[in-house]
Amino acid sequence: MNSVAPRASADRVLQGVRDIKPGAFAWTAGPGAFRHNAGALRANPTGSIRTIYPAMTEARDDNPELTTSTQGWSSRVGGAAYPEPLDAIVLAGTHQNPRRLISGQNKAFLEIAGRPLVRHVVDALAQARQVGEIFVVGPSEQLTIALQGIERVHCVPQEGMMLSNSWAAIRAAEARRAGMGEATVFTRPLLIISSDLPLISAAAVDDFVARCAAADAGREPGYAMLVGVADDAGLGPYYGEPGRPGIQRPVVHLDCGGMRLANIYVARPRHLAHQEFLQTSFSLRKAKNWRNVLKLVGSLFRQHGGWAAAWMTLRLQAASMLSRGQGRLYQKIRRGNTLGRVERSVSTVLGGPVRVVVTPYGGLSLDVDDSEDYRVLSERYREWMVVMEAVPNVTNGDGAN
Repeated sequence: MNSVAPRASADRVLQGVRDIKPGAFAWTAGPGAFRHNAGALRANPTGSIRTIYPAMTEARDDNPELTTSTQGWSSRVGGAAYPEPLDAIVLAGTHQNPRRLISGQNKAFLEIAGRPLVRHVVDALAQARQVGEIFVVGPSEQLTIALQGIERVHCVPQEGMMLSNSWAAIRAAEARRAGMGEATVFTRPLLIISSDLPLISAAAVDDFVARCAAADAGREPGYAMLVGVADDAGLGPYYGEPGRPGIQRPVVHLDCGGMRLANIYVARPRHLAHQEFLQTSFSLRKAKNWRNVLKLVGSLFRQHGGWAAAWMTLRLQAASMLSRGQGRLYQKIRRGNTLGRVERSVSTVLGGPVRVVVTPYGGLSLDVDDSEDYRVLSERYREWMVVMEAVPNVTNGDGAN
């Protein structure tokens, strides 16, 4: 099943990518369509890998100084860090719906390149400079076997659905820090991440945490949740090409471009007054299913301040439906879909301030949703890890302006 590049070929690809200056590529409208200013990167004999570094510099409507550009943030983020490493929560629970299992297995224990997916994630976290203790919630016996030999890892028995499992791990992390006092513990941010991300790396984790620290800087006590998203530029290299499989999922169409949730967050869970809605939104997150969209809108109507969020959800869905033609109505709707509006709507519904943080590491959005994702990620793992390794990293100055 694996038809990946030999290491020597991968090294040549990586060198070629590093020779391209950040910003040499820019996204243009249309799925999988790209415009470039410096010539396309072609890597042979394994096929072509196109590396697109983010070039968007659209300002948030509520804060023109803070842009969504990952390049624009580089000089501001390079020295940003939290006072101490963040404890990490890894969600590896077994889905209660058998149809969400792959080959009858919990996705966390599927193997790519000889390691379970959860091991990929925990290895990266253990190597990250901005991560402290690691709490992995799921079937504890399997986790103990899969994660043996890694320091600072604590296996937490799963309790049920995603939200229940999250809180089991959060409470375990809080108990570990109990000596600091409740007020301090409840204000400390936690890194929360899913367990089925084979393209993760320590550099991607450190980069995201640094971006969150920059967004949190000067705000007391900080955002209740910082949500990782990948933009068109970060997602483009994984869309695939003729004869070479890729993964392309729906994006949210905003005025500053397309975005998709990455599977990584920094959060102060105790600062969310309506955290129970996270389970509802997670269960109905598949926007390509209209039934889910309507259920989500109905649920929003029952939430405090949910009318504005329901209207925003319908606008986003309308933009997605109209995106193929990119006509006048699409352009008008998309212009009104600002990042600031989305953040305010989500903040109201969840009962705490929420900020979107763009990561240039598009591979963080590629979780294993189904057996086809698993097949493609297995086949292209080594090539796509080369792409991830080539992304400029703000924590070591690679992406600084």
